[in-house]
Formats: sequence, structure tokens, C-alpha cells
Amino acid sequence: MVAVKSRSKSLKDTEVTIDNNSTLETVLGAISKNNKGISKYRLRVSYLKESKQVPITEESFFKDGNNNDIELFVKDLGPQISWRLVFVIEYFGPLLVHAIVYYLSLNPKFMSKYGTSKVSNVDPALNKIAFFMVMGHYLKREIETLFVHKFTLATMPLFNVFKNSFHYWILNGIISLGYLGYGFVVPNCCYEKALNYVGLNNLNTLVSLFILSEAWNAYIHIRLRIFGDQQRKIGNNTKRVPISSGIFKIFVAPNYTFEVWSWIWFALAFKLNLFAVFFVTVSATQMYLWAMKKNRRYGTKRSFIIPFIF
Repeated sequence: MVAVKSRSKSLKDTEVTIDNNSTLETVLGAISKNNKGISKYRLRVSYLKESKQVPITEESFFKDGNNNDIELFVKDLGPQISWRLVFVIEYFGPLLVHAIVYYLSLNPKFMSKYGTSKVSNVDPALNKIAFFMVMGHYLKREIETLFVHKFTLATMPLFNVFKNSFHYWILNGIISLGYLGYGFVVPNCCYEKALNYVGLNNLNTLVSLFILSEAWNAYIHIRLRIFGDQQRKIGNNTKRVPISSGIFKIFVAPNYTFEVWSWIWFALAFKLNLFAVFFVTVSATQMYLWAMKKNRRYGTKRSFIIPFIF
């Protein structure tokens, strides 16, 4: 029998039987049973090493001979929610917010009361294109969440859904104010001059580049799922290893790369709307930090967004 000490008031100290056939799953199940059947997804088991709590995440931890003279600790992580459901909720935010605001922008009475006083800022044709770009992006993300992505962990703390949703419901949602004419701070003459300078003065070109980036992003998500399934078949369920072929040789996280490029094309198509530029800046910064973390983990120096440069 191995002693399991509680680190939470909602759990009690207990003991579990551990042998070389035990897995993390069976240990969590035993602790749950001894604590009135509390959901095992709320439990985090750890052991003490050099005065620090080390979480046990490997299913084979106990099979590797780590069950001798070990004292375990368990913590209640609180109410949980599935990772998949969190992503579905997150991506539903922009779909809902943009749909509501776009619909309201088609109402002349609403626009006369709440729309911008600068009538030249309201372009119904451009609004329609921007709206469908956002809808297409997040519908794709919802489909990927339901049918493509596979999550390493089953759940996360319930509070995270509110924290994570802020980025999508609020930061992306405020882009929809552009349908009402707000956020267009760059004069049309300067905007057109800048696009002419870089040869992107055609709206159809920007939309096409957006669709191309979305297609690459979808392909990479599918490729990552296939690679993940292959890794699990050979017994590698948790250790992350990089793909070292094709576009993955150039970019450390090409799914981030084309996500950023999609929003860059969107911001350019939406006349550098302030809210769109702010969203892509925040998103790109966060994804850059994640990408550099992957480079450190893999021991690579692959690019983030511009091949061989950045």
C-alpha cells in the first residue's frame, strides 16, 4: 500500500495498492473511489522531489519501478471542462458576435442611431466580404475542433473557459464594430497608396491570399493529427517530437504561421481597421512566444513567419 496525502480540503488522505501493472489511470481511479467518487479528471497526483511537487503525467510512471518507497500527493483541481468543449465555446464567440453586429449594420434605423457619423467609413460591400472571411475562418476552426484535433489532456479547469474566451469573444468581437464604421483611422488615400506600393491594391488578391493561408492552415492541422496518430501507434503518447519534412523544415509551427498570415490579409482587406490590426498584433505576439518555446523544446532554430529570416 502506498500513502496518498491530500493537498486539498475537499480530499482526504488515503492509501492505494500499486504494483508494476499499475497505471496513472488505475491510481487515479483508486483515489477517486476512496474520495466519494470524485471525478478523476479533477485530480492531479504528484510526488516530492528536492522539496518540489512533481506532477505525474506518464501512464507508465508506476511500471517503470517508481512505486518503491514513494509517497504520493493528490490535489483537487476544481470543476473541469473538456478541452474540446472549451475550443467550441471559444470559436463560437466570434461567430455569434459578428453575426449579430453585421445583421444590425444592415438596419438603417440602427445605423442612423449607433453607426459612425463618417458615412464614408461604411462600405456595405466590404463589410459583407469581411463578415464572410471571419465566418469562414471560425467555421473551419469549429470543424477542426470536432473532427481533426486530438487533445493530450481530457479536461482543463472550468475557469479557463472564461479566461481563454476573452481573446475570441472580446478581442476578435470588437472587430465587428468596423461594420458600423468604427476603427478606420487610416485615410483611404494613404491606405490605397500603401497597397499600390506593395502591389496588393486588388481586394480579390487579398481575399485569395486569405483563402490560401486558411487552406495551408487546415492542411497542417490534418498533417499534425496524422503524425500524432503515428506517434501514438509506436507508444509515444506524451513526448512531443517535431516533424522534420516539407514545410515543417522551414517553420517551427506552420499552423501558427498561416494563422497569422490569414489575419494579416484580413486586416489589409478591411482597410487596416484599428481593431483588426490590434487583434492580429496580440495574436501574432502570443503565437510567436509559443513558437519560440517549441524551438527551445526541440532544439531547433526554425522560422516563425518569414522563411529563414524571422
